[in-house]
Amino acid sequence: MTGEDNTRVSPFKEFTNSFSDRLTNFSLVEFEESVAGKSGAKFLDENSNKIVSYATIGLAVIIGLFGLEMQQHWLLEMLTSDGLLAMQASTTDAVLTDGRVVSFSESFLYSTISALALIMAWWVTLTVLIKQTFRKSVSTALLGISTAWIIFIVTRGLSHFFLIEADWVVVWANRDLVMMGQLMKEQMTQSPGSAMCIDTNDCYGINQNFRLWWTTYLTCGLFGAAYGTSNKNPLKFVVGFGILAGIITLIATNPTEVSYNTDVVTTKILICVAITYATFAASFYYSSNSEEYIVNRLRSYLTIYAISIFFFALIIMDPPQFVKKLAELAGGNPAQSFSDEIIAGTAVPSTMDKLAGNGIEASQWGGLFVNLIVATAGCVLGFGIGVVLAFGRQSELPLFKVPSVMLIELVRSGPLICWLYFAVFMMPDLMDPFYDAEDIIRMLLMFGIFGGCYIAEVLRGGLQAVDSGQKEAAMALGLSPIQTKMTVELPNAVRTTLPSIVSVFIGLWKDTTLLFIVNILDFFKLAKDLPNTDLRFLGDFLEPLYVTAIVFWVFAFYLSRLSMGIEKNLGLVKEGGGEMA
Repeated sequence: MTGEDNTRVSPFKEFTNSFSDRLTNFSLVEFEESVAGKSGAKFLDENSNKIVSYATIGLAVIIGLFGLEMQQHWLLEMLTSDGLLAMQASTTDAVLTDGRVVSFSESFLYSTISALALIMAWWVTLTVLIKQTFRKSVSTALLGISTAWIIFIVTRGLSHFFLIEADWVVVWANRDLVMMGQLMKEQMTQSPGSAMCIDTNDCYGINQNFRLWWTTYLTCGLFGAAYGTSNKNPLKFVVGFGILAGIITLIATNPTEVSYNTDVVTTKILICVAITYATFAASFYYSSNSEEYIVNRLRSYLTIYAISIFFFALIIMDPPQFVKKLAELAGGNPAQSFSDEIIAGTAVPSTMDKLAGNGIEASQWGGLFVNLIVATAGCVLGFGIGVVLAFGRQSELPLFKVPSVMLIELVRSGPLICWLYFAVFMMPDLMDPFYDAEDIIRMLLMFGIFGGCYIAEVLRGGLQAVDSGQKEAAMALGLSPIQTKMTVELPNAVRTTLPSIVSVFIGLWKDTTLLFIVNILDFFKLAKDLPNTDLRFLGDFLEPLYVTAIVFWVFAFYLSRLSMGIEKNLGLVKEGGGEMA
């Protein structure tokens, strides 16, 4: 390593340098042209063009502030029939006609958000008019103006609903219900000796919350280790994940209508954060001091670990007999055998006692947990099935080719909802001689088969694009046909079809909302039915649906960004143009 500079830049300095470089390279005129179009005014040279740009922003801010005053005046008249000065002088809450309270901070935040959107709309409009961008392209100018004002209208409408109109108590009172369903909630939070239970005198059942937390801990370890193998600035992950953990903690510990012990939840979230940061630090240190092929080997191990977490979650929720027998051999006594003493509060079962006893049957699963486990089945099982079907369809042996083609064409010819009904009413007749599966287990299998057929067609296109020279080189090196397919053809196919595979995964995640049609208590069905849980919430049906939409969008958006990160590491992303658009 002689003659080579081994000095390393600290993560914080690297982050600040990157941020300062972005600020330095930012051009207001270029951004303006990307939004409103290029200037068509002949009287503007390069210097005057910049001056006009800043002057336009100043004029838009003045109009926006004037609009802010008008919005505050209109808002207060709607709330209290007082003027703008009365709102600014008062810090008391405003009362709506239905008796609900809107705080001063909420009303001010609504006005501020609306003003920022109004400034943006006026800035684009004034830029088009003053710089005469319509002379260069009328369509670009009209598109910029219309888009800016549509954003203003939508932003003001949504912020008014979220901050003024909506009553979010219905969501706070049922946050644990939509996470895991009623039956799981009772076993997680309503058991004597459970730290989750608030009033032990009113608690009943056997505490089973460790089953979810164990899976969560393992997932956090995977999350941190996977990000540690990336070449990104570690400070971005530390700050980003810290913000995410803070948001989750605030949501979980909000005292409004809480039905569980928030201190215990906070402790468990902190354990998750500690595990994530510890695995990230270890993985990042190992990857930074290892060769690329060793890092790739670690990533392959993490992939196997991720698949094993899925099966672990299925086993730990409702353990099979061999797990219960192992727990008994380790000293556990089935918790159900002394359930009366547990309910009376005279005995507290150990973890081995709970593992030796009955778990949470699949019929009792519910909430967001069901959507996540079913979507994961569609991805994990679906990818495995897709690989088999893709190679089977390309096989020259009719024994493998014909069944693969028949299954792919049959499943892809019908909508998912039909196959879900098939899984509910007809699959039991096919499976009962071998395995008495419950509804959710059949949904897992159906999503895996459905996703596998679509992934098979995506992979088939990738396999056809693999250069024949690579196959011939593999055979020349003495690799068997199976080794050639798994180590040469499949990696190349996945590399080129990764965006399409992720699109299938996102589609499977969104399709889990169809479970409510076959009477599975998933996240969407529970959110839809929340107004019926209490007379206070009758009519509050929009709030839970908005929360559902946000949750599904967040997961889908994260999957898409994760895919883009992987593509960038594989060298599949070309810089320029796309980000600005």
